[in-house]
Amino acid sequence: MNDIINESIKVKRMKGIRINKDYLYFKWINLLFVIPLFLVVSDCPLFSTGFWLTFIAALTYNIFLTVMVSMKRPRCIKKIINLMFYLDIFFICAFSLFLGGIDSDIYIILIFTIAYFGINKDVTAIVNISIFTIALYSFTIIVSQAYALEQINFLKLTLRDLYILLASYGVAVVVMQVKKYDEMHKREFKLARTDKLTGLANRHCLDQKLEEEALYSEYSKMPLNVLMFDLDNFKKFNDTYGHVWGDKLLSIFGEIIMQSIRKTDIPIRYGGEEFMILIRDLDLEKAKSIGDRIRRQLENQKILTGEGKEKVKITVSCGVAQFPRHSDDIKKVVDYADQALYYAKEIGKNIVVSYDEIGKLREAVQIDIDSYLRN
Repeated sequence: MNDIINESIKVKRMKGIRINKDYLYFKWINLLFVIPLFLVVSDCPLFSTGFWLTFIAALTYNIFLTVMVSMKRPRCIKKIINLMFYLDIFFICAFSLFLGGIDSDIYIILIFTIAYFGINKDVTAIVNISIFTIALYSFTIIVSQAYALEQINFLKLTLRDLYILLASYGVAVVVMQVKKYDEMHKREFKLARTDKLTGLANRHCLDQKLEEEALYSEYSKMPLNVLMFDLDNFKKFNDTYGHVWGDKLLSIFGEIIMQSIRKTDIPIRYGGEEFMILIRDLDLEKAKSIGDRIRRQLENQKILTGEGKEKVKITVSCGVAQFPRHSDDIKKVVDYADQALYYAKEIGKNIVVSYDEIGKLREAVQIDIDSYLRN
């Protein structure tokens, strides 16, 4: 179970490392296979000192990056990730210096490097690395041609720069479309899991949230509290004042909940006039006090109905159960919270009752009944 929890918690953090590993494979394939093939088909001598010195520097650099990624330190990797791509472009341009300059097709690797770079970047970052690539590649070609005492073919160089620019533009367009689709998907996903009336999470996302919070509770060894609320006499309120004011009441109660909880707490509209809050890391008494604070705030909130002339007092009952104190099955904990809520309604409403209080309260009520009968 802990392995599953650890994976769930680390998945986002390690996503970037997996992407970096994919890019490392790309780097190693280029260095060990592709670039040597460019050497074979070029006019450069197989034992060119400049080429092999550059190769050894690139090999050392790749080994260093591989070790860094294998250490799985996201913060360290994040600091060097941008530098990694810029250095790759530098090495590719350096190789082009020895592999024929303008006559070598090694510039194609620059395009793939920019494409990899653009996967998790915005358009501005892509533009910046593209400008850097074009400038460095152009400088390298001019130096190589001048060193060989050859006339610089500016037309061919311009065409190469144009290819790089067009490829960068294509990458930027793809990145923008993917991000646009991703944002749209996130909005639709959020809307599908959000109650339109109150803005709280809805029943559809409850199972996922319960599982996530239970896993967190087991991993952290801290409790998870389930608070169940039910507006008292809501049907009568609806029948008396109409569904418009009933919806207004539900919306007001949703706002009271949001104002009374932390960002880490999860409020859910369970259904109809029932609400639920998942509260982590607090003991049972503190969780009950939050439920009682919400109850009192609604009780003190006079609801204006009709044309705003009549103020109505509304109350709410609450049941509380805790994971894993009452059960190590989170669904049973929800059921226990519901039982505590039902008992709170049974003994008079407008009260917060925890699951382990049900027996005590029933015993106290039975003692009162027996005392009354004896007298």
